[in-house]
Amino acid sequence: MKKTLVKFAIVFVVVSILLSPLFFFVPLLIPFWLAFCLVFFTLYYFNKNAYMYFITEKSVRIEKSWFFGSYTREITFDQIRDVHVMQGLLARMFNCGSLVFITATGLEVGYVGGGAAVGRGVMVGGGAATPTIVRGGGNMFWDILEPAKARETLMGKLVEWREVFQQQRIAVSVEKIAEKTVPQTSPPQQPPATTPTETIVDQLERLKRLLDAGAITKEEYEKAKKKLLE
Repeated sequence: MKKTLVKFAIVFVVVSILLSPLFFFVPLLIPFWLAFCLVFFTLYYFNKNAYMYFITEKSVRIEKSWFFGSYTREITFDQIRDVHVMQGLLARMFNCGSLVFITATGLEVGYVGGGAAVGRGVMVGGGAATPTIVRGGGNMFWDILEPAKARETLMGKLVEWREVFQQQRIAVSVEKIAEKTVPQTSPPQQPPATTPTETIVDQLERLKRLLDAGAITKEEYEKAKKKLLE
């Protein structure tokens, strides 16, 4: 609230000074200017306070509810690719700022320079293009206190979620391998079932093939290998 008041006061004073020649010749415009500023500030203040932000175990949620309508967006952790803290001079002075989420959709990243832009992330024309973050009410926590601390909390949640997700991937991969290597009841004319040692070897070979194919990571391979050998 303090930053909003200071920012509004600075803008009000600067714009009033620029418009002062007009006010000098047409004094009747002064009350209209003051009324406009009051209405604008009121709408801006309630618009900012209409947002509520949540960090859950699996997602971040953005909610907005006021007399012009409501809005809700939930961004799950598997969609989040990066989190940026954005602070201007006044925001740093009052220890506030915004958290901007870069998601897998890429809609939060645009490009400037080097030709004409078509949509977000698509460029035509020559020259170099510089990526820039496209901010909006639906992809950020707007003007929150201690944004660095909020980002630290969120990144901790993300790390925990990704560790659990990796463990689940490993478990699913091992289960699929085990299902394929379980000896089946065979007719007499078929070769006899493999021995337990041969089954482990087969599983290790399949894990190596998954690693070589890029289906699992080196860390997942080592964990699954250790589990099989145990």
